[in-house]
Amino acid sequence: MRLLLAPLIAALATPALAVPVAPQAPTGPEVSIPFFGEDGWSDYRIDGTRGIYLLSKTDGKWYYLHVQPDCARLAQAQGFSVDTAGPGGPLDNKAAIVVEGQRCLLSSVTRSPVPPGYKTAK
Repeated sequence: MRLLLAPLIAALATPALAVPVAPQAPTGPEVSIPFFGEDGWSDYRIDGTRGIYLLSKTDGKWYYLHVQPDCARLAQAQGFSVDTAGPGGPLDNKAAIVVEGQRCLLSSVTRSPVPPGYKTAK
């Protein structure tokens, strides 16, 4: 009985918007998402303590927000906020995320493929 409950308990303890941690975070050229402070995002997936896959409402593309140093509270977070340079500011490597009161600076923002295991609603 104990063996059958362990996977269930682990599944319930995992945040709903977490993805399986990829061996390596997406890399690529540095980008900036203009007007992010106005438009925001439509979906996201947390990637352990190192970053967030984010689907931008501005252009409908996936991005990866690299946090540095690792954001300790991110892995178990149920959400986060984004702090850009002003209300209509861009999302770039000068922005930060705030997770349960912890401010985590972004080291990089890059384009990303769809997160591992992501399934769109039909």
